[in-house]
Amino acid sequence: MSKRKRKIPLLRLAFRNTRRNTRRTVLTVSAIAVACAALTFAQSYITGVLGNVLDTFARTESGHIRIRAEGYSARQRFLPLHLNVEGVDALIESVMQDPGITGAIPRIRTAVLVDGAESNRPGMLMGIDMEAEDLYLKPNDMLKQGRLPRAGYPEAMLGFELAEKLGVTVGDTVVLLGQTAYRSMGGGQFEVTALSEMGMAYFDATFIMAPIDQVQAMTYLDDASTEVLLFTESFDLADSIAASLQARLAAAGGQELEVVSWKDQEQMFRLLDSVKPVFNVILGLLLLMAGLIIVNTMLMTIMERMAEFGMQAALGMRSSDIVVLIVAEGAAIGVLGGVVGAVIGSVVAAWVEAVGINIQAASRAVTLPFQGTIYPDWQLSYAVTAAVLGIVTAAIATLYPALRAIKLKPAEALRSS
Repeated sequence: MSKRKRKIPLLRLAFRNTRRNTRRTVLTVSAIAVACAALTFAQSYITGVLGNVLDTFARTESGHIRIRAEGYSARQRFLPLHLNVEGVDALIESVMQDPGITGAIPRIRTAVLVDGAESNRPGMLMGIDMEAEDLYLKPNDMLKQGRLPRAGYPEAMLGFELAEKLGVTVGDTVVLLGQTAYRSMGGGQFEVTALSEMGMAYFDATFIMAPIDQVQAMTYLDDASTEVLLFTESFDLADSIAASLQARLAAAGGQELEVVSWKDQEQMFRLLDSVKPVFNVILGLLLLMAGLIIVNTMLMTIMERMAEFGMQAALGMRSSDIVVLIVAEGAAIGVLGGVVGAVIGSVVAAWVEAVGINIQAASRAVTLPFQGTIYPDWQLSYAVTAAVLGIVTAAIATLYPALRAIKLKPAEALRSS
């Protein structure tokens, strides 16, 4: 009667072997943990940076959807006031009937020459509804000195750098000269009631914000604006809503309008989408570096244990069992390192997400539209991905030393001790 072959407890042996050389195990676990923590945090940070840029640009420039007069986009660098959106109040009332749209904001943008006490400078005049913009452009948040301009009064808020160049401050007056909707010259005198600081150099050095009714009067844009920005519940809804809104407005007749989603407005957005794969490659390199450390560490471990493997082979342990044993050890180390690293990375990302990273100096040195404080956007999927990749990388990294171990004959392995 043949005896039943006893099954070798490979997994139990693998976990036991990780405790045989605690120092080496801790070193390998630490390498994986650092890589997984960096991966978790890096994904959160990159998402935070991209979200910051998209949110800032949407609030200051593009909205989720932008409505302009037909032909404006082709000539937008000239800021043509004669190509304007007519009947703004009725248009906003109409588009707000769409349940997917959460906000509609009229704005006027026009280039002006600003004459101050000491000099004159080119600037960008923006006519806005101060109260309605509280959720979008957020003029209250950028208030550095003074109070916000009031509707019905010729008052303005200047970027603080522009005010310094002009030699004006709160309480002074400036004269604005620019084009009108009739392609003629127009202008007006405005009292400076506030200085703003947004943290973006081009904004603080060039922008003037005034009540939209005052800018309409100065430019002869009665019940009109150069654009209407629409906001939805999320960026993902913009494409479908823009397409349906364009069809609805076209069917209603009247003025021909451009209804454009944020994705189709600026080349920068398409660039950001193309950059994401590059970030993924960089993140993958972190795991590759950890994998190389694991390979090196596991190879040293196996070279020291050749006699042990030779004894196991001599006692009848199959080569496949030896490979499974070594790979299981690598996976066990990967589990420890991956979980610990993902937890550490998540804790760091959550903490930084709460306090933010101040990059005010860097934000002022570039023209990208982002706020001076970056808040990483941690998501559970980032921690899970980092942990899983750490475990898989550790297991795969042990294949080479495992295959090298089984190539040695038992007698050679025993003599190697």
